[in-house]
Amino acid sequence: MPNLKQHIFNENLCKIIREGFGEGYFLTKAIYFDKPPKSNWYVTWQQDVPINVVEKKEVNGFSGWTNKAGLVSVRPPLEYLQSVFTVRIHLENTDEKNGALKVIPKTHFNILSDAEIAELRDSSESKCCKVQKGGVHLMKPLTLHASSKTLNEKHRRVIHLEFNNRSCRQGWDGWSEERCEPLFMK
Repeated sequence: MPNLKQHIFNENLCKIIREGFGEGYFLTKAIYFDKPPKSNWYVTWQQDVPINVVEKKEVNGFSGWTNKAGLVSVRPPLEYLQSVFTVRIHLENTDEKNGALKVIPKTHFNILSDAEIAELRDSSESKCCKVQKGGVHLMKPLTLHASSKTLNEKHRRVIHLEFNNRSCRQGWDGWSEERCEPLFMK
C-alpha cells in the first residue's frame, strides 16, 4: 500500500473525504478485493463490525476478540463504528452481473443481530451499487450489504479503505493500520 499512496490519495479523493466527512480522519483499514472471472464466490448479508487492532488487551466495551493468522480483530463499541466510513475505489465497471455490492438502505444505525439481519434480508428491498471503472462508492460499514457470484465472467477489483476520526488507543496501540496524522489536512 505505501507505494500506491500518492495514486490513491490524490487531490480528488482527499477533497471527497474532506468535504463529505470533515477533517481529522485517518486510515484504519485497507483491503484489496480481487474477484477473478474464474474464481467465483458470494458474500452473505453482513455488516462490517470487527476492527483490526495491534494486539489483544481487555478494554471495557470491546468484545468478540479473534486472531486469524496474526490479524487481531475486535468488536468495538457502537460509537466507534458510527464514526467509520468506507471508500471503495472500483478498478472495473461493476453491476449486478459481476458481483457489485448490494445494500439495504437505512441499516447503518445499529449493530444488528443475526435474526435482525435475516428479517431485513427477507423483508427489505436491496439496491445494487453500480459503479463505473475509476469511480468511488462511499458507505457506512454498518450498512447491511452482500454481493452475488459473478454471472458474466468479468473481473471485479476494488480497493476498500476504512477511515475513522476516533482513536481507539485505550491501553493499547490502537488500530492495526492507524496512521497517527490525519491524511486530509490539505
